Formats: sequence, C-alpha cells, structure tokens
Amino acid sequence: MQNADSLRARVLDWYHQFGRKDLPWQQDISPYRVWVSEIMLQQTQ
Repeated sequence: MQNADSLRARVLDWYHQFGRKDLPWQQDISPYRVWVSEIMLQQTQ
C-alpha cells in the first residue's frame, strides 16, 4: 500500500508541476461539456 501511495503522490506532484491546465473542457464545467467529453473519450477506446 505504501508503494501505491508513493506513486500517487509522485503522479500528482508531476501533474501540478507539468500538467496541462488550460484545456477547453477544464475551464467551463457544464453538464453539456462533461457529456461531450465523455462521448469523445468513449470513441477512442
């Protein structure tokens, strides 16, 4: 369990430092935008 916690902390630290926070669907959270992003995500699987 400690390894999982360590990995999670490292991933979150990386995201806070380097992650993209300016993507269109991250700015205005509306039910429609969430729904559209979910549909788009399903199309890539």
